[in-house]
Amino acid sequence: MGRIRFCDSCGARLPRSASARRRYCDDVCRAQAYRERKRADRAWGLGLMLGEAEWVGDEGMIRLLTCPECGHILFAGATRRSDLIYCSGRCRSRVWRRRAARRARERA
Repeated sequence: MGRIRFCDSCGARLPRSASARRRYCDDVCRAQAYRERKRADRAWGLGLMLGEAEWVGDEGMIRLLTCPECGHILFAGATRRSDLIYCSGRCRSRVWRRRAARRARERA
């Protein structure tokens, strides 16, 4: 009697007849695990880039990897959109409100 094994992605039970090398219950879980690994690799790489930029003092790279409003680390392209500028909707709205108030003052 073999031991009960589970899918590395979703945790579903693998069939008893499954090969000893099988790790995922189906192709969907295998593809999802692949995407998660790639996303984690990108996040790790961006973290290294940010660390190196801080070490060297590259202000341009630091500016690209952090939110211009609050300074929070973005990791755009890792777990979020690659063209992300602000870390959250809160920061995006705060900047928009500031611009709208400035435009209103200039008109008056």
